[in-house]
Amino acid sequence: MTKPSKPNIAFVLGLGLSLLIGNTLNGNISYWLNNHFSTLNNEPDHEEVHVHSDFALYINDKQIHFTDDKYQSTTNHVLLEDMHLHDNDDEVIHRHADGITLVQFLASLGYTLTEDCLTNDTGEEFCTDEDHVLALYVNGEKISPLNNYINQEEDQILLYYGAPDSPNLNTYLKSVTENACIFSGTCPEKGLPPPESCGLTCEI
Repeated sequence: MTKPSKPNIAFVLGLGLSLLIGNTLNGNISYWLNNHFSTLNNEPDHEEVHVHSDFALYINDKQIHFTDDKYQSTTNHVLLEDMHLHDNDDEVIHRHADGITLVQFLASLGYTLTEDCLTNDTGEEFCTDEDHVLALYVNGEKISPLNNYINQEEDQILLYYGAPDSPNLNTYLKSVTENACIFSGTCPEKGLPPPESCGLTCEI
């Protein structure tokens, strides 16, 4: 009777080692591929949009204008890629990404906005006190808090600093233009949207 042969210990150990190495390599390769391609396919932090809103700023009964080139974004001079003015028009704000606040937009113009103070690009402060109020109106309604506001399509925005009971406030509210709809293409009776020269984001 033939005795069963003893297993080759070296062969068994080699086979086990090969399987272990193979599984490890496969696991590492799979891990690398999954992570590499998931990184490539990640969604952006915020969705690209193209939102237009009408805007005006009044300080102590004087309208502040931003038509000067230093406040305008162009292809070669981008102040804030995701929210800006362009073509020397300071009446319509263009926002190109979700989550960008009015505070961030004003900061790109050199202005600092908090709940109680507005500081202009020369460092002059306008703060709420007994005789003055800093207020944000959107579509005729007072908005609070200021620092959380994100403009929406065709919002009419008035940022106001002055006497709380100013008889001119209603005039200022009515002075906010209604031109955002032209850029949005929702009021064709006012004309076609003009070309926008603020760089690639304007093509969105």
